[in-house]
Amino acid sequence: MSKLLQVEDLKVSFHTYAGEVQAVRGVSFDIDEGETLAIVGESGSGKTVTSKAVMGLIATPPGEIKKESKILYQGENILEYSEKEWQDYRGKKAGMIFQDPMTSLNPTMKVGRQIAEGILKHEKISKKEAMQKAVELLRKVNIPNPEERANQYPHEFSGGMRQRVVIAIALACNPKLMIADEPTTALDVTIQAQIIKLLKEIQKSNQSSIIMITHDLGVVAGMADKIAVMYAGKIVEEGLVDEIFSNPQHPYTYALLNAVPRLDIENKAKLHVIPGTPPDLIAPPKGCGFATRCKHCMEICRQMPPENTTISETHKTMCWLHHEMCKEKYGYQDVKEVLENE
Repeated sequence: MSKLLQVEDLKVSFHTYAGEVQAVRGVSFDIDEGETLAIVGESGSGKTVTSKAVMGLIATPPGEIKKESKILYQGENILEYSEKEWQDYRGKKAGMIFQDPMTSLNPTMKVGRQIAEGILKHEKISKKEAMQKAVELLRKVNIPNPEERANQYPHEFSGGMRQRVVIAIALACNPKLMIADEPTTALDVTIQAQIIKLLKEIQKSNQSSIIMITHDLGVVAGMADKIAVMYAGKIVEEGLVDEIFSNPQHPYTYALLNAVPRLDIENKAKLHVIPGTPPDLIAPPKGCGFATRCKHCMEICRQMPPENTTISETHKTMCWLHHEMCKEKYGYQDVKEVLENE
């Protein structure tokens, strides 16, 4: 498979009255054609900022993408695009499903017209043809009575239906890359399952790649091919879905998986929590960002950032527990045993 998108050493900062917030601190990943990558992590980890950088939606000022950053779409560095090239890229090559459909939809415009807008911008067709396409897209995302619904306003739709409209807008010009930013937030579990099923069907029929941004590992289990775990602006672990779920190699990934509610635990048993708070990215830590919250923290964790360790061809992590000197000193071979013996 050929690489559709390659992100290399992405660094994004925001200049505020309090100082420079280093929101993304050297993130690298890639995604193949037809593949789904899930970027997971708690609020403030840099997930959404990363996705907005890929879409060219970082407002400057106050935002700044550092010069050493590269985002390659089919081998072309999109960070060097002109404004005209960005406009062609957004919608036609890459589409985004935003987190809150109520704020991303215009409340004063009929839904069909909002879908048709993107089609008219990128395709040389009449308004009538664009509206016909909009109706077909509403049908494609399983909205009943699409002809009638196209002439309604967003407030006349339920939360799940509004999310489908946002997906239809992102799909309007058949982009090869779709970014879904928390697409199931604020939806009940049944509707969540329907939205995930819809995204999988669309991906299969369009042969598109999906970057899914979420804090919910349960959502990505049956959808993603690869997972990248983000914390404090960095990817601390990445691997195939099975590798992350069955063989987590970073204390943060392990803690995230433990924090997912399970049906097989005893009644009234306490849920696992991750104590502490994420670091202040105006003054990011010298060492590992997770050090102050980690049960296995050593002095070196506070002093130096860990190197990337290759677990397998597809599995990497950044943690000092994998260093040979650390293994010799504390007498273990398998980091997972250390994580499980808390």
